[in-house]
Amino acid sequence: MRLAAILFFVVFQTSMSQDKEIQWRADEKLTWNDFQAKPDYSHPYAAITYSGISYGFSADIINGEVKVNYDINCFFVVNKSWVKKRYLNDNELLVHEQLHFDITELFVRKFRKKLSEMTFSKNVKSEIKTVYKAITKDKVKMQELYDEETDHSKKKIKQKEWEVSIASQLQNLIQFASK
Repeated sequence: MRLAAILFFVVFQTSMSQDKEIQWRADEKLTWNDFQAKPDYSHPYAAITYSGISYGFSADIINGEVKVNYDINCFFVVNKSWVKKRYLNDNELLVHEQLHFDITELFVRKFRKKLSEMTFSKNVKSEIKTVYKAITKDKVKMQELYDEETDHSKKKIKQKEWEVSIASQLQNLIQFASK
C-alpha cells in the first residue's frame, strides 16, 4: 500500500511539473511572451490569463497550542495562458491581463492575512482548506466582475478605476505581499 501511495505521489508530481509557472512579483509585469499556450480562436476573448493560488502548511502542537507555518503562492501558468496573434501589440489588453494576475495576488494576501489572524484547532487541515475555498470563490467572483465591468478592457474609464482600486487594495495589504 505504501508503494502505491509513493508511486501516485511521483506520478502526480511529474504531471504537475509540466506547467511552466511565473510567481507574482511587484517589480515584474507580464509580457505577451509569457502567454505561450496555443490560442483558442473559437473563444470570444482576445486573451486568457491562467493564474492561481497554491498553498502548503505544517503544524505542530507546542504546549497544547497548534502552531502553523504556511506557504502561499500566486502563480501564472505560461503554457495555459494565451493571446490571439492580432492582439500582440495591444498594450491596453496586456494591462488588463496583468490586472487579472494582480487580483490573484490580492487574494493571496487576503488568504495570508486571514490565516495570520486565526487560532487553529487540531483540525488545521480542514480549517485552512475552508479558508482556501472561500478565498478562491471570492477571487473568481471578483475576476468575473472585473471582466464584466470593463468589458474585457474595452471600457477604458472602468478599466482605469479597477487599476486604481486593485493597486490601493494591494497597498493596504502590503505586509502580506508575495516576496
